[in-house]
Amino acid sequence: MREKSSWLRLLGVVAALGALCIVAACHREVALPALPRRLITINDKFFDVWPTGPKSAFIVGARGKVLRTDDGGLHFRRVNIGTDLAVFAIQMTDAHNGYLCGQDGLVMRTRDGGRTWERLNSRTHLYIFALSFPDSMHGFLVGDRALVLSTSDGGETFLKRQLQRIFPPELRDYALPYMEPVLYGVDFVDDEHGWVVGEMGRIWATHNGGETWQEQQDSLLPQWKHKLGPNDDPRFKDYLLPTFFGVSFRDLKHGAACGLEGWVIATDDGGKTWTFQHQAPRPGAPPDRMVPGAPQIPARDPLFSIQLYGAGKGMATGLTGTILGLQPNGAWARDTSIAALPVPLSQVRFFDSKRGWIVGYGTILYTADGGRTWRMCQG
Repeated sequence: MREKSSWLRLLGVVAALGALCIVAACHREVALPALPRRLITINDKFFDVWPTGPKSAFIVGARGKVLRTDDGGLHFRRVNIGTDLAVFAIQMTDAHNGYLCGQDGLVMRTRDGGRTWERLNSRTHLYIFALSFPDSMHGFLVGDRALVLSTSDGGETFLKRQLQRIFPPELRDYALPYMEPVLYGVDFVDDEHGWVVGEMGRIWATHNGGETWQEQQDSLLPQWKHKLGPNDDPRFKDYLLPTFFGVSFRDLKHGAACGLEGWVIATDDGGKTWTFQHQAPRPGAPPDRMVPGAPQIPARDPLFSIQLYGAGKGMATGLTGTILGLQPNGAWARDTSIAALPVPLSQVRFFDSKRGWIVGYGTILYTADGGRTWRMCQG
């Protein structure tokens, strides 16, 4: 009897489900509108931004993501570049021509204002982290293993070289850890004059379009008070400088770079001499007295990007939402105009002294008042 009762209950459930299906079949399905697809999410990693006008810009990032806006970040549209490789840098040289670079030797070019992109033969599969095109024909790109690419025909062909010191034979075995440093930043003010920065404090400069290069980090050595450790070789003490990730020149004389230890360095003679710059906790506050290279508590956040813009302005961004602004006294002060963002901020670029952008992990910021206020772009 108990088994019979159980079967009856089971048959009742099946009959009820069947009735529900019949009832559902008698009703017309209602089409629900698709949920809006956001182009900016917390999972995005944006590496670079290039303003093309007061309110227009390209933003690039991981998985081949390229966004474009023409209204100050109120709306974005995605640009399909035909690859899911990470894009680390982008630059438009004019209204029609532009270039981008990234993972696996990625170099692409547009000739129609960024609507379509074609991949170029970079002759490498190394990561390319930065590029600088002073015009639509001449360009320089830098990346892993001391890589420098240059073109003088708009990317039709590339000259590939390694920009590194040649050690004497008696030092080569000991110099293996210091060979092929990664190059992270490049900036050319014209087709002849440019600077490259990278791992272990490398600074290189050219004044003839890349035909020859000169090292420029020697002036930093007396300022860097890092004590040699038991595993540090004094013959390579200039390789104990902090890694530099970004470099920016306002003109042929005035430039700045930033990097791993959270320091900004600056030059006013074209890089013949560089000096470590002091920082302030807020705008208007006196500069600190921190000693470059000495142990600091708390340690400063790394700085990933820097830009000199306008007549005498500058900004740098870094880890955990760090934003620094150049003060009239030469110090770099923490920007208090925006609440701290606990995310890496990869790049800052201004179109002019008023309109600018900051991008990072899941973050796109836009200012129209010189950085006094910033708007978070939601996409």
